[in-house]
Amino acid sequence: MLKKSSGLILYLLITLFIITIYLDQPRMFQSIETAIFDKLFELRGKKQIPDDIQIVAIDDASLKELGPWPWHRGKLATLIEKLSEQQPKVILLNLALPEDAREDSLGYTQLLANKIKEAGNVILPYRYSTSEFGSTAAGIPEYLTRHAFVKFDDKQQLQARPPVIAGSIYLPSKALAEAAYGLGFSGINFDFDRHVRSQPMILSYAGGCLPSVDILTAYRYYGYSRDNAFVEIGKGIKLGALALPTDHAGRMPINFNGPAGLFKYVSAADVMMGATGRKDLTGKIAIVAYTGSGSSDFYTTPVSKMMPGVEITANAIENIIHGNFLREVGAASLITIVFMLGIGIFAAFILPKISMMYRLVSLGILLFVMANVGFALFAAADIMTKISYPIMMIVFFMITSPMLKPQKDDGGEDSADDDVEIDYDKLLSSTPIGGINMAGTAGTSKSDFNATKVTMPLNTQSGSSGIIPIPNSSGGSPVESGNFGRYRIIEPIGRGAMGMVYRGMDPAIDRPVALKTIRVDNIAEPSEAMELRERLTREAKAAGKLSHPNIVTIYDVGEQNSLQYIAMEYLDGQTLEALLHSGHRWDYKTICKIMIQVCEALDFAHEHGIVHRDIKPANIMVVENDKVKVMDFGIARFDSSNMTQSGVALGTPNYISPEQLKGQPVDRRSDIFSLGVVFYELLTGEKPFKGDTISALIYSILHTSPPPPSEINLEVPRIFDKIIAKALVKDPDMRFQTSREMADILRKLI
Repeated sequence: MLKKSSGLILYLLITLFIITIYLDQPRMFQSIETAIFDKLFELRGKKQIPDDIQIVAIDDASLKELGPWPWHRGKLATLIEKLSEQQPKVILLNLALPEDAREDSLGYTQLLANKIKEAGNVILPYRYSTSEFGSTAAGIPEYLTRHAFVKFDDKQQLQARPPVIAGSIYLPSKALAEAAYGLGFSGINFDFDRHVRSQPMILSYAGGCLPSVDILTAYRYYGYSRDNAFVEIGKGIKLGALALPTDHAGRMPINFNGPAGLFKYVSAADVMMGATGRKDLTGKIAIVAYTGSGSSDFYTTPVSKMMPGVEITANAIENIIHGNFLREVGAASLITIVFMLGIGIFAAFILPKISMMYRLVSLGILLFVMANVGFALFAAADIMTKISYPIMMIVFFMITSPMLKPQKDDGGEDSADDDVEIDYDKLLSSTPIGGINMAGTAGTSKSDFNATKVTMPLNTQSGSSGIIPIPNSSGGSPVESGNFGRYRIIEPIGRGAMGMVYRGMDPAIDRPVALKTIRVDNIAEPSEAMELRERLTREAKAAGKLSHPNIVTIYDVGEQNSLQYIAMEYLDGQTLEALLHSGHRWDYKTICKIMIQVCEALDFAHEHGIVHRDIKPANIMVVENDKVKVMDFGIARFDSSNMTQSGVALGTPNYISPEQLKGQPVDRRSDIFSLGVVFYELLTGEKPFKGDTISALIYSILHTSPPPPSEINLEVPRIFDKIIAKALVKDPDMRFQTSREMADILRKLI
């Protein structure tokens, strides 16, 4: 135990330590700060906002009605014309429209330029790349400078507090740029953890300070010009009566109003075909963006793991035009330091004099009040408070409080008894156990098995090949020769969970076949065996109708000597599982090709009403030239529910979807989840969900999110993180709805 006055010293040292790391802002503690910041958004939920910002989406319905993407500019011209008829205040054409000689030669670029000029309210974005050294460009085009910032509180401060600096900018076609109301830069600002929490408002390029599309939209919406804008370096931008808060680099924190989907979407097809009301967009802001299949414009924000980029822009614009800003208390850093000093002094001089129980109660109340005040300010007034560091300091106080004994309050020395320390180890060792058999408690605790209530499919051997010893009907060795129906057995080639697998020959046409035997009495009670045989025959016949280059063909199904057998295509290759176990690695292009083939096989089966239910590396065969064959369609549901006769499930459910574990009805999206697990393993060499016990593994699948593949293998491109994340969402409605969607995205990568 610590002696007298050490409590005061300890609490003061903790206070100085927390203030020091607050001033230094190390990455680990920044992560805690941002985690609390993100949690505040989650707790606040959705905010009610006006519907004066609407997204005109070039979505899948538009592509179906009006043709595949990309559209020629003549079609975009029609869209602008139809939008203009509804008289919106601003049209933000949030699409990349670079110089294109073919479009120019066909007259489409000029047609679009004419419609943009006629509308008079169209804003175009341009991209940029950052550089510490700035740009070597000789000047800025006039159509950029006409909206550049010209009023500053102290322009000399730009050297000390520069905004985002662009080395290069990527402008739209000159004809379009000159016809537009204005051009604003567009770009995503990532924090250290790859989350998006702010948006740059000012861009430094070739000696000028240029506005973002968000600022330019507000210009047009309120009828402002650059003369109405006043930049306070490192503090914010005054735009008429509005005061945008920014950090030292001209970035505005985004006050996200809710998760993805909060803003109203209007299909571009409806606009172009006159299906929307004539005045639906009158007086509003219309943001035109591509949202169809294959779009990878998704980012992680405090409110959504996959928020479309257009909604990030919509949130930023909404913040500006409605004054819906996130604000910090003035002199926030100084106030936070003074506040932490006050808490530290209170802790140092008061807490050592009270009992440990009262210390913990006092600190707990302080923690509760601080957290609730911080949340109330955020939820009710959009005020950000720096509460994470004071909270960390209080947590440190709570951890160290049990180390301190209460001090006497008479100002004198502690009695000699205070220095007597109890040897708790000795005290415990001398306490009688009372005859309890301690060895009897060494088994697995009941809570391990009751951690989560699920109904699990009985085949949980995903992650193994499914090859286990199993005797034949006589309990002896496997059949070495003979026939199954008309098929001649040549040799056994493996043991499956429910029977043997043989290489055989169809003598009628001299065709090699694989013969898979299934002992129904091993997986069902005798009273259920007949029904199970009929169902196996029915589903195997249905799967036999699947004719696809990436699906192993089922030729026949039959029964002989109490064994069900299935004759199928014989393949010369290796399973993905065997290749993974051997340490084989593929380049990302080959991985994409493999996954595309599996997606195509699944999509074909799903369209014919068959769900595999047991997608795993052991059921995916790779043959010559990396061609893929998916096995066990039609029998996977039996193979994936096999049990020993004692009713004990085999293996582990590494690849099973959450809904399958819960015993809920499954559909094609369950296969997509399993495919996402396989994809993850191909990219990283590791399974995404892990656990030391079956219960822990099931809990992981149901309740945890795996780290992105790029964190496990730094060489994995981040685009794969987004694809995997969407495939492994717990809610089936949030996953890819068809495997074709995943295949379409992967094709774009090769």
